[in-house]
Amino acid sequence: MDSRLITFLQKTSAYPHHPETVEHVQTHISHVFLAPPYVYKFKKSVDFGFLDYSSVDKRKKYCHREVELNRRLTDDIYLGVVSVIEEDGRYQISEDLNTDAVVEYAVKMKKLPEEYFLHSYLENGTLKKSHLDRVADKLADFYNNQEPDKQILQYGEIERIKVNTDENFDQTKVFVGETIDDNMYRAIQYFNNQYFERRSELFERRVAQKRIVDGHGDLHLEHIHITPDNVQIYDCIEFNDRFRYGDLAVDLAFFAMDLDFNNCWKEERYFIDQMAQKLDDHDLLEIIDFYKCYRAYVKGKVKSLQSTEEEVPQADRKKAAQTASRYFDLSLRYALLGSKPIVLLFMGGVGTGKTTLAKHFEQKLNIDRFSSDRIRKSMAGVPLQKRTPDKERDQLYTRSMSEQTYQALAEKMEACIKKGQSVILDATFSNRRSREKLVQRFREKGVDYLFVEANAPEEVVKSRLKQRDQDDEVVSDARLEDFEVLKNRYHPPSEIGDDNLISVQTDQPVEQTIRSLYIELSDRNIDGSSR
Repeated sequence: MDSRLITFLQKTSAYPHHPETVEHVQTHISHVFLAPPYVYKFKKSVDFGFLDYSSVDKRKKYCHREVELNRRLTDDIYLGVVSVIEEDGRYQISEDLNTDAVVEYAVKMKKLPEEYFLHSYLENGTLKKSHLDRVADKLADFYNNQEPDKQILQYGEIERIKVNTDENFDQTKVFVGETIDDNMYRAIQYFNNQYFERRSELFERRVAQKRIVDGHGDLHLEHIHITPDNVQIYDCIEFNDRFRYGDLAVDLAFFAMDLDFNNCWKEERYFIDQMAQKLDDHDLLEIIDFYKCYRAYVKGKVKSLQSTEEEVPQADRKKAAQTASRYFDLSLRYALLGSKPIVLLFMGGVGTGKTTLAKHFEQKLNIDRFSSDRIRKSMAGVPLQKRTPDKERDQLYTRSMSEQTYQALAEKMEACIKKGQSVILDATFSNRRSREKLVQRFREKGVDYLFVEANAPEEVVKSRLKQRDQDDEVVSDARLEDFEVLKNRYHPPSEIGDDNLISVQTDQPVEQTIRSLYIELSDRNIDGSSR
């Protein structure tokens, strides 16, 4: 948009109703001018391939399309399309859409009270199940009243879905090393392709059951407005039908992913459970994580694109890049673990690299990690990053102290699970009896769990233990002179079944170990969802 036109639209005098204020907000595809009680939304002259607003005629077409489609899930928000005309070098907002003097088009909308947006309820801590119930009722009616024809049903076929996922990976290659790292990129792509291959019958069943709809396409918190009297869902995708056509699960996945992104894991599961019941769609619970992985990746892509726009202020570009990385991290989490609570137990003998792996997953997947070394020292009042003196070490590592440490680990784990959150436990877990106790607790609570055992040759472990003397950040007290004693205390987890145990070799570059672990976790996630 011409800078002169932007300057004009930022003035209160530009608008026929003469608002008191005007606020200009940008997205990667729109210029939005908030002029209470109205909003004027202009489309940027951009062509991303999947979206083409490159001509005035195209922007006019998609303005009309936006109004038409959004009136399906709203009552009186969308007032119509207006134009900006230029005569004698002066701009004017007009109702005339067909004069040769038109230089731009905009969607005119009502400005909604901020306090009733779903994201406002969440930020204020006032989000209730009743809000989610009302959204579920609105969407269930929307989907149930559709009778998809052959043209729409084909968008539930793997070949059609893969067009979107492949496009995402093609368009984000340039961001590898910027907003997403190579291992993540490869792992999410692997998960998508393997899911298509190994779960093909699930997609076929969705089509046969006519679960494919003309949906909203951009169903996230900021597009849902709930007053005491009404639920309105606006700002759907109008620029590309294939982003709206698809499994109702991919529509719902955007909203579900948004809740997860804001750490509302329990609320998300409640909402999807309600939707499955209202739609009589039990497969929804099975396929939703695949589509949440897709939706999070799309958001990562969109924010990455925004981070490169020169007309966006530098601070906003930097923030967009950071947000993009968070969405890519969430996409990875869905690919590796799904979204149900799981306990990840990183275990192994001293110096095998379990804590390095545990820290990586803590940071990358945004999962709380609890370390036996930290808990033990904290309970004893010992400095964390200073090796405990010999005399105190004898008391710190008694059987009684170890039992208290592992009991504290279990209690922290249960507190996370109670809140619907996954958790990482970082310890040697060298004692079979202690492991069996933990497994019993998992089974009693119906919680998924996975032991990840780190392994390395003795010479590698000894080298790492020797290096600890030069590392001020090590919390563990174990050193080279302790190796033989600690090695003899470690009992491999032979009693843990293959479904709940992954063994990894760590005598290679850590990135290679992580890459292998990503693939194994993806395989487990895909195979587990089919059971």
